[in-house]
Amino acid sequence: MKQQEQHFQRGAEGYRNTIISATCLGMVWFGDAVIYVVLPLYALSFGFDAVTVGVLLSVNRVVRILGYGWVAPLARAYGTNVLTAAACAAGAVSTLAYGLLNGFVLLFAARMIWGAAWGIINLTMIAYAYGDGKGAGMRIGTARAVSSVGALVALVAVGPLCIAIGPYQMFVLYGLLGLAAIPLAFRLPPLRAAPSAGPAAHRWTLTPLNALFFVLSFGADGVLGATISVLLAEFMPVASAVTGAALLLAFQRLVIIVLALISGPVTDRLGAHRLLLPCSLVVAAGLATIASGHIFAGTIIVIFSRALLATAGPVLAAETSTDRIAALASFATWSDVGLAAGAFFGIVGVVEVGYTASYALLAIMSAAAALWYQQSTKPA
Repeated sequence: MKQQEQHFQRGAEGYRNTIISATCLGMVWFGDAVIYVVLPLYALSFGFDAVTVGVLLSVNRVVRILGYGWVAPLARAYGTNVLTAAACAAGAVSTLAYGLLNGFVLLFAARMIWGAAWGIINLTMIAYAYGDGKGAGMRIGTARAVSSVGALVALVAVGPLCIAIGPYQMFVLYGLLGLAAIPLAFRLPPLRAAPSAGPAAHRWTLTPLNALFFVLSFGADGVLGATISVLLAEFMPVASAVTGAALLLAFQRLVIIVLALISGPVTDRLGAHRLLLPCSLVVAAGLATIASGHIFAGTIIVIFSRALLATAGPVLAAETSTDRIAALASFATWSDVGLAAGAFFGIVGVVEVGYTASYALLAIMSAAAALWYQQSTKPA
């Protein structure tokens, strides 16, 4: 009876930390959630061309890729609650900068600050959600759902806000809302990372799992997220395209919220590795559908299948080492390399090559990476 009570208390504390840390991420996520829709369509208003926009949309991921190795040492030194609070402050300031500052250099610096902030908050959120590993899929799914509510709200509101008050004022409003996450982060316990152990210490090792999520992040997240508004602009006015793209991405967040709550217990029950192959192949099918010209249908297919993988990947990564933050940093490094490369290719490469050939190639790459992972998990 006493053991059951202790288990219940640990579970309640784990969910409390999960909700708080996920809410922190959701509140500071507003600006980055909408910049991929706003900046490509308002590039001239900000004074940027396609190449400059591509750099700004990808540099934040380059920064967090380089900085992931510092998260675990900083967490051991100061505690994840202090680290999360500092990152929330930096994230809110970066969103304010989008609306208050002008020029490539200043916005480049703001995107770098956001990259470091998001990398820290995302890793600490998953570390709090993983806890002792029991029921980790359910808690990580809950964290994904809660954090995505902020991005969903931001995307639903961005179209009307841009029309009513303009993109600059919209970013200022979102940045002010993000400041409220700072005191919330201090309510978390000072969790400290364990000493590094296992293969997670080698962040740049290209394992089949890392390769699979690199390719999925490159196509389903990076390229699709950066090009959806441009693709829609070919069929409708710019004002309608920004609203349509935002609503599609908001729908993506809504699907992530719903499926994260479902995929968590499914992952705990079936095992994360059993979800990877079928969901990855459906992602490839969705990318092929976009290549064939069915943009809305293909995007919806990709959104659903990619959302189911949002829980399985971190669970598999966290199992590779006792130092959860370092293990998650290794996994996130390769995912973010794909995101950064995909965002840049989406803005620059698709314009040069064409979206039909680009999305067909992405479909082939996704299927090949999924089959390689499946082959690597078979016993010798």
